Amino acid sequence: MMNRLKILFIVALAFTALTYATERVYLAPFSTVGIDKDLGITTEKLMHAYIDENGRYVLVNYAEDDSVKVGDYESINKVAIQKNCSKFIMAEFTRLGQSVVTSFKLYDVNNEKPVWSDRLKAANPDDFDPIIERVARNIGSKRLATDDDDIYTVTEQETIKPRKKGISGYFGLNIIGDLELTPNTNMLAGIGLFALFDAKKIFFGLDFTLTNMGDELNKPTFYDFSLSVYYPFGSSNNTPFVGGGLSYSWHITFDDNDELPYTAEELSTNGLTGFVGGGILLNRASSVAFLLQAKYFIDFFNTPYVEETSSKKYKKTNKHIQGLKFSIGIGF
Repeated sequence: MMNRLKILFIVALAFTALTYATERVYLAPFSTVGIDKDLGITTEKLMHAYIDENGRYVLVNYAEDDSVKVGDYESINKVAIQKNCSKFIMAEFTRLGQSVVTSFKLYDVNNEKPVWSDRLKAANPDDFDPIIERVARNIGSKRLATDDDDIYTVTEQETIKPRKKGISGYFGLNIIGDLELTPNTNMLAGIGLFALFDAKKIFFGLDFTLTNMGDELNKPTFYDFSLSVYYPFGSSNNTPFVGGGLSYSWHITFDDNDELPYTAEELSTNGLTGFVGGGILLNRASSVAFLLQAKYFIDFFNTPYVEETSSKKYKKTNKHIQGLKFSIGIGF
């Protein structure tokens, strides 16, 4: 019984290998636009050599007397059937400026939908060799030549750094109004420096602000370094936007001692502050722009406050701050 199973297994393997190895594929003449025809003939020979080396298909080249129109599916399909081929390959090489776009498609006969296709760009004719080697290695498989990571078939095109979209930026000065809603209702003022980067479909913000530069009790001084991102509504010269971000905040309060007036204790704390809001960028198309903003902010940490008690003394408490912030700025 075991011997029979072994024989059947060997026969099945042999039949599968024979069927796979003898699958005939017709190689149609390559379509070339904007490049030397001799290069087209050279690439066809390269394709034949690499597919033969790979051994997965028996490649049948077109003959001069084949009634084939370059790039015409119907005539190529007809000739492939006449030559007893089950598949055929069509390829196009099109020059665009200094580079050449190469396209390869593998079809089953009588099926207009390709079973495999890929497109690669060549920086120059030297890239044709690695491109065709990769295509020959992967054509008809589940992997694209584009995804082939063999280190010896990297093209010069793939070593070119990708272009990046340019952005415009504004750097300027802010005047700030700060309305604390909790723990106490305080109106504070401040100044700041900002950078706003306009990437057309998104804004990125970088801010440093200083609020309440005095040393009055119960009103801490706030230092904030903020990163933000905003979504602009359109591309008009005056563009509204919404978004939010995070700040690294440093708060300082001075505790003056009535009994020892010549001493003062500095109470400080720091942490993260979250904020959401929006605004409008005025004169966006110019080199000088105005920036109007309103934000709601909330601290994720407590801030020391110094408060006067009923006995006319001061005590320190830790409180959570949230509120609104308004600003107007000019950027260049």
